[in-house]
Amino acid sequence: MVLDVGISRLLVTKVGMFWLTANALSFAVAVTNGYLWNSIWTFRGMGTASRHTQYLKFVAVNLAGFGLNSLIFALVILVLVGHVGSNPPPTPWAIAKGTAVLLVAIWNFLANKHWTFAESRAKITPGKL
Repeated sequence: MVLDVGISRLLVTKVGMFWLTANALSFAVAVTNGYLWNSIWTFRGMGTASRHTQYLKFVAVNLAGFGLNSLIFALVILVLVGHVGSNPPPTPWAIAKGTAVLLVAIWNFLANKHWTFAESRAKITPGKL
């Protein structure tokens, strides 16, 4: 989240990049970083799929998350500013980005826990929790 927000804000405020382009670039960096930390720390030892398969699933979950993030961000900006055609002022940007990041973080965690790093049903022994 820190990378996503930090890179996106830097690209918008210092480089003058359009918010949606900045969001896409910060997403790409954050996804790869997120996979590394989630596979090493959060979901360490979980899942039965290969690293390659897990990474592809992780990217798929995060692509859906990116779509949700962009949609939520745009909707909040639309409500606060009245349009999405240009970069919003700092306060509406922060509110929109914070709202989108919080909601998508919940989505990403649950989807990764129950799909990306889930145990294969074939490997679960009946009668054991």
